[in-house]
Amino acid sequence: MKYPVLWATSALIAAVAVSGFAVARQERGAPGVTLARDVVAAASAFETYTRGAGTISAAFENGGGVAEALAKGAAYQPEQLDAGMIAYGAIAALQEEAFIDGVRQAARETPPEVLVERLEANPESVVEIAGVGAAASRAQAALLKRGAPLGVTGRAVKQAAYDVQHQDWSKGPIADNAGRLARIKAMSAAFFTPGDEDAGRLIQAATAPREAGGFGGEGGAAFTPVTVRAAALAALAVLGAAGDEDAAKLDVVMHDKKSGFCMKMAKLNLYQCLAVAGPHYEDVFCLGQHALIDTAQCVNDAAGGAAVPTATPAPAPRSLPGFMIPVAGASVAAMSPVPAGN
Repeated sequence: MKYPVLWATSALIAAVAVSGFAVARQERGAPGVTLARDVVAAASAFETYTRGAGTISAAFENGGGVAEALAKGAAYQPEQLDAGMIAYGAIAALQEEAFIDGVRQAARETPPEVLVERLEANPESVVEIAGVGAAASRAQAALLKRGAPLGVTGRAVKQAAYDVQHQDWSKGPIADNAGRLARIKAMSAAFFTPGDEDAGRLIQAATAPREAGGFGGEGGAAFTPVTVRAAALAALAVLGAAGDEDAAKLDVVMHDKKSGFCMKMAKLNLYQCLAVAGPHYEDVFCLGQHALIDTAQCVNDAAGGAAVPTATPAPAPRSLPGFMIPVAGASVAAMSPVPAGN
């Protein structure tokens, strides 16, 4: 499997495929931090799923189209998507200059290793770092921006479950009902592995400038368990403690019990709905309500609110194994592959 190395400018970030997982080094003093492969994969899973499922068309014409849409709408592993929200929010949080500076200042006031241990054991301690409100708000905005289209699509698909009933095909029985459910369950158990273009799209989406009048609250309004964990993960990345060698220590940071339960329940409700579905239009309902609306609600609840700050400077680059993420600061001139073994 190939993964991309990112070349970045202030205007765009393009992906170029190279052999092996993308590990990049920024040059010419460009700012960046390292995130572990699994963290980036989870963030990419979240971005890829929400982007793909959010474009499902509600204009169904036959049972084959319903089956294809159902496969796209069910294509996520709940635990990975839960972690992916936090990872995606962390990449967005890393675009906040005030927070980057706050983490650096905290590391000057407290031994970095002590700060790292505190964040790993208690992610909520990140609220003591200056600039965390802006970081959490940016994470919130990024998550809500991905969840909103998913909800809109879900409502359109759910409405289609009623609209298509005037078409004869929609009342026909679903072929191999049990086999269809087994395939959806198998698909839902599979962890996403990023492809050649996925990481490039992830970085473009998660580091996009905040939109005036967009999503995201300020200060305490942006603090939810998920956005706080996103900020904690971002802080650990700035401290050089979120690379591949640190992945095993990030479990507490990368998962929130409530949002994880929400994702699992959305899947369980989808399975139960599909198990009793008879005609095709009932599969359309299951897709709209449980695969899309329920999942979008999980994202919305995890983010918790809605509006936007801005980005700027970052920490000095560090050559750590993992995936290099651009952060707030000077224009990123280039990113090049780190030779194998570095």
